[in-house]
Amino acid sequence: MRHRAGRHAATVSGRRVAGWAALAAGAGALAAGTALAAGPGPTDAGALPAPATTSPPAAREAQRSAGPLAVPAAPPTRVGIGAQRVDALVEPAGVLPGGELAVPDDPDRLGWWIGSALPGAARGTVLVAGHVDSARSGPGALFRLADLPLGSTIEVRAGDRTVRYRTVARRSYAKTRLPADLFRADGEPRLALVTCGGAFRDGAYERNVVVYAEPVSAAR
Repeated sequence: MRHRAGRHAATVSGRRVAGWAALAAGAGALAAGTALAAGPGPTDAGALPAPATTSPPAAREAQRSAGPLAVPAAPPTRVGIGAQRVDALVEPAGVLPGGELAVPDDPDRLGWWIGSALPGAARGTVLVAGHVDSARSGPGALFRLADLPLGSTIEVRAGDRTVRYRTVARRSYAKTRLPADLFRADGEPRLALVTCGGAFRDGAYERNVVVYAEPVSAAR
């Protein structure tokens, strides 16, 4: 993603629904400013969670009422990846006036896109992004995301609950080719962690790394 003033550039409209497609088209800016992770993109692996499906209103309401996680939804505050000894703070990430997704400049902190689902919700993608590294701080919390084995546990703290996810797929996308359904709020519940990867040329990484995970359980 193209680097702009330490932010994740993403052109979106100010409206949640209208912003999905625009964000998917322009969210190629998760670069942070060094070449620490330069190299070929990671190999795709695993099967993606089921995409959004269209169902009658009554069926959708039933799904919301009897979702896989019977927990109150709240914004995420921490992400833990035990296999990589990651314990990162998460901040809400809105959209700047120029249309950029304003994740934290500090690569050790992650940003939860406020237009995405809440952890524990019965539907939608919880989208969390972070810089892979920075010239000032070095490797970030998601520096080794591309190497995370499938089947690993990711714990997301949200309110007074911890929602646990299991990684099921990894994909590497060209910086302007993030799939539109990554930004939908009406698909099956899942977590998507996003950072940069691939070669570092002309001040930007060429690819985005996305790790997908499905909910396993929720605990106090």
